[in-house]
Amino acid sequence: MQPVGPYRFTEVLGVCQVGTAWWAIDGQDRLVTVAVLEGAAAADQPWREAFANAANAMALTSGGQRYVNADFAAAKPWVAYPSEEGMGAQRLFQTLGMDLHPAESETQVLIPETGAVDGPPQPVSGVPTSGTPSPTSGAPLPWAMHAAVPHQVSSPPQQVSPAPQQVSPAPQPVSVPPHDPFAAPARRITPSEPRPRRTGLWIGIAALVLVVIAGAGGAVAWFGPDDPGKPKTEASTSPALQPEQKSPPQSPGLEPPSAGDWPKEWPKFTPGDSVRTLSDLDGLGFALKVPGEWDCTPAGRAQGFVKYNCGVSNDKQQIGGELIVRECAVPCDAQRQTALRQEEEAWGLQWMRGGQFVSYADSSKLQLDGERRYGLVLVAYWRGGDSGQIDRQVVFRMTSPIDGAGRLRRVANHLRDTLIF
Repeated sequence: MQPVGPYRFTEVLGVCQVGTAWWAIDGQDRLVTVAVLEGAAAADQPWREAFANAANAMALTSGGQRYVNADFAAAKPWVAYPSEEGMGAQRLFQTLGMDLHPAESETQVLIPETGAVDGPPQPVSGVPTSGTPSPTSGAPLPWAMHAAVPHQVSSPPQQVSPAPQQVSPAPQPVSVPPHDPFAAPARRITPSEPRPRRTGLWIGIAALVLVVIAGAGGAVAWFGPDDPGKPKTEASTSPALQPEQKSPPQSPGLEPPSAGDWPKEWPKFTPGDSVRTLSDLDGLGFALKVPGEWDCTPAGRAQGFVKYNCGVSNDKQQIGGELIVRECAVPCDAQRQTALRQEEEAWGLQWMRGGQFVSYADSSKLQLDGERRYGLVLVAYWRGGDSGQIDRQVVFRMTSPIDGAGRLRRVANHLRDTLIF
């Protein structure tokens, strides 16, 4: 999935004959929906004008839909809408007479790039196709400028009439209710009540990684390798040394990783931050720096493998998850690294390449008991032994409230700087 403009696409909201509606995240982790005009429609001037006019008409209509960014001059014109105000991308295509279909239904029949567009769309009523520049004029509009866009007009613009004719063969009209990616899934996860004992906080932390992500292959709840049917109720403070037991992930990351680099905008720990440096965690082989209120307790131990639950869980917040270190048999080459990465739970997200020896996936759309959460998982390899060769794997998989993303990213940056992956 290639981003358009300043956005990172996460999943398809719906498709139609002339384009696609996407869920996406901007640079500040704000959720938006983006409508993209595609196929021959993107190369057809009447369709491009109708697309821009419909977006502008919606923005100027009382009770309509404002957009926060757009580029009508792009090869594939696009418009972005804030998610908190509804499914703007879907409404835009409906204004053009196009109903969206679920992507998984495989009913999309895009007008091909080289095809002809039958029956060019008519201008949206009340909005001129020329003589009045659009609010964007082909350039993105800053978020703040939309506060000044008037919302009172004499009457709302009507739907495009006649609607753009469908290209044969065309998908059958399907009435699709607006898709809510944060709707509660069928399977619910109930966090355990806090316990007086200190080790009881990990019951809540364990629940954080039992995440259901909407729209990524269906509702998926992950309960860990020990018991696929139930979450753990207590983490042992001294796990016995035994062979590691691994179960296939229910929602592994999407392969192959998309090209990219380590996010330079992620924050790092500063001298003014409250931090703890844990240098006595058996089996890690390095000192771990975490936020000052965090704890790390053993959660699993085997030959060449150790797992810790790290974070904080109380009445105010639940943040954290798993930190795993395991041996990677030499030669720990690209093929072996890929195989190990494919065994990790990643909520069905797209892996991103963060460097030669690290891949990561993150999202602000994870769903836990009706609450939006941020999730981050990274899998990296480094030289942890005496041979000078790549022979260790680290897995960092944690969730937080949306505003806690910076704390997880600081720990991730610390791991990268410490292990040099």
